[in-house]
Amino acid sequence: MKVKLPLALAALGLSCATIHAQQQQPLEQPLTNWPSQDGQNFQVGQLACPLSVQGLNIHDASGNVALAPLLTDPAAAGVALGDTLYALIPPDGSNQATALVMYQLGNPADPSSSDELTKAVQDSLNHNNWFDATYVIRNISAADQPLPSGTQFWVCSSTGFVTLTNDGSISVAGLSVPTVDPTDPEITDLASLVAGGQ
Repeated sequence: MKVKLPLALAALGLSCATIHAQQQQPLEQPLTNWPSQDGQNFQVGQLACPLSVQGLNIHDASGNVALAPLLTDPAAAGVALGDTLYALIPPDGSNQATALVMYQLGNPADPSSSDELTKAVQDSLNHNNWFDATYVIRNISAADQPLPSGTQFWVCSSTGFVTLTNDGSISVAGLSVPTVDPTDPEITDLASLVAGGQ
């Protein structure tokens, strides 16, 4: 049985890698576009399913698409941000939420030092009735940042206006995060093999 367990684990790893490769598909989460909106903190979207974020897809009126990679200046792709676009991951089991800065004017090394952003994140938590949640603020990973379903996208601006795009549409772009089907015969066979080896 000692030989079967490592083989089963190796096979499970290969099976998950295969599932991962087969299920990753390009996805977009459309964001609400306001040419100009009074206010300082707005929710502009929410993930219905997990997404490994790569950047923003900017669609112009002619149907052309440009990708603005994470933590870059989206103005090069035709998007004007009033200040900051961030992803808010709901509180986890320890009641801690995470705010991931996707784009911020000036791209500071430590986004948690921004009073404006700290107030905006607290406002977002209050908006969701997560009054007792703690939070951390940090920059998002520059490529393929996995975000769970329920992640919200917010824009905050010290100018009082938020401008995502003047023409066309904008979406958070990335790859679907694969899920493992526990009823898959390959998975159940491996689970049985592993359980039998204990």
